[in-house]
Amino acid sequence: MNIAKLPPLVRNGLNAAIVTGSVGLCLLLLPTRWPGMEILGIGPSWLVMWTIAWSMHRSIWHAAGAGVVLGLIQDAMTFPIAATLGTVPTHVLSLTIVGVLTYLLQKRRYLDDTILSVSAGACLLTLVSEAVTGVQYLIQTAIEQSPAASLDSLNYLWADRFTVIPIAALLSGLWMPILYYPLQLWWQKWLQPLN
Repeated sequence: MNIAKLPPLVRNGLNAAIVTGSVGLCLLLLPTRWPGMEILGIGPSWLVMWTIAWSMHRSIWHAAGAGVVLGLIQDAMTFPIAATLGTVPTHVLSLTIVGVLTYLLQKRRYLDDTILSVSAGACLLTLVSEAVTGVQYLIQTAIEQSPAASLDSLNYLWADRFTVIPIAALLSGLWMPILYYPLQLWWQKWLQPLN
């Protein structure tokens, strides 16, 4: 299909459908645990991976905006569960940081389009995202509880996050090329007529 021959309105509509469809797919994959997609009940960070794919060749404002929007969507999905647990950290902060860091790493040429670079970047930025979420939990429990209870929560949080963070980073790095390359191929074809 030659995208250059399509009218601009159709091209933009098709791009919007690809963007919303890929985000929707990532949202559906978040709670899904298929064999090979999870270790110890922990799966890849699909929205972190999508934020990285989006932020690679965009401006810092587009990268941060994607983090904010996807963070709000993930908060809307997880808020009822988190509210019953009494802790409500936001994913907006972590995904915005991921988007901005992706932009900065790509700008300084630490991230490029090779499989190794994309996978390593997904591992590193998933670590950052999970660490930011863990720090939010830590701050919230420190504010809401007594010092002794806060110390117990810190021990539990450390044990919980110590297993979640590396597994999520590893799985995100392994699955990243499968999400990244089709999206980048589409966006290159979509932008080609404009150049």
